[in-house]
Amino acid sequence: MFEKTLSNLEHLAVHIVGNKSKEEELVLSASESGLDQPTINIIWHYLQSAFRDLDFYRFHHPSGLEFNSVFQVARSLFNNPESFLSASQKVAQLLYDVSDHPQVRSGELLVIYFSHLRHAQVEGPALALFKSEKKQPFLFTEEEAQNIELYSYQGINPSKVDKAALIFAQEESEGFQVMAVDNINKGEEAKFWFEQFLRIQMRSTEFTKTSEIIKVTKSFIDQDLGDETPLEKTESMEYIGRSKDYFELEEEYNPESYSKQVFEDEAVADRFREYVRSRDLQNLELDENFAVSEQAVKKKGRVFKSVIKLDKNFHIYVHGDRSKIEKGVDEDGRQFYKLYYEEEN
Repeated sequence: MFEKTLSNLEHLAVHIVGNKSKEEELVLSASESGLDQPTINIIWHYLQSAFRDLDFYRFHHPSGLEFNSVFQVARSLFNNPESFLSASQKVAQLLYDVSDHPQVRSGELLVIYFSHLRHAQVEGPALALFKSEKKQPFLFTEEEAQNIELYSYQGINPSKVDKAALIFAQEESEGFQVMAVDNINKGEEAKFWFEQFLRIQMRSTEFTKTSEIIKVTKSFIDQDLGDETPLEKTESMEYIGRSKDYFELEEEYNPESYSKQVFEDEAVADRFREYVRSRDLQNLELDENFAVSEQAVKKKGRVFKSVIKLDKNFHIYVHGDRSKIEKGVDEDGRQFYKLYYEEEN
């Protein structure tokens, strides 16, 4: 995803950002961290393990980009890379200022500047932010006299990124190209990193739109269709299967043809399109045609998995014709599934 040979890591600074509400300190480094080759190699591994999805965001603010503080610091740095240390300290201060919720953890903030960074889709100067909140135990040995001693310490695991953001100096007027992850918190708790600190919103790309429409379809089937009368597992799987078939066969998503193919019933199809419009909170224009992203379909593959789990005894994987499976109840009240097949492999 990132091309190391065509990129250049120039600056690194590390600060400690505590929880303001707990009266923990903000510790700002007075100088940049040294960059030897082993450290650079580990940082590259940290970068690669952080940004595996192709979701892109952009900075925003309801009153205008000039009021987004992280955006302003990034823009100033891109215009004057020699101000890196000062910029890194400002970013740490901004993070500290919003770290006022009891559940926000303290941790190290790594601020990294690339004079050039090449990604599969974008390239140019970039600013990376990594916040490490969970320490991992490590063991190391040391030879002393004729003995080899074993010691332990707590450190940052470069394979397990907690929170991160990567800002490319592209499309400044649109809020830059931004990638971001929070692997610690999900749902409402993730809003701290995405909305309170970075203040970013998702960009409307083929990858993002394909991912989102698959997610919304699953939500509609589970929550809306099954709201009044819970769907049988096979019914839900039938809808998911049609959705999978559509995205694997079609190169372009069409809201009308998709809803009719998946749900067949005209009234349900109309209800689904209205549901999509109500869930498009980031204005991704999900009710318009767009090119299907094969990468997004592969990434969301687990959504399409049709598995029926029966107690702790059996898992039934349904890959093909769902009409060859029936559900019933015997005279003793025990539930069962009846499967039809032509050959056993």
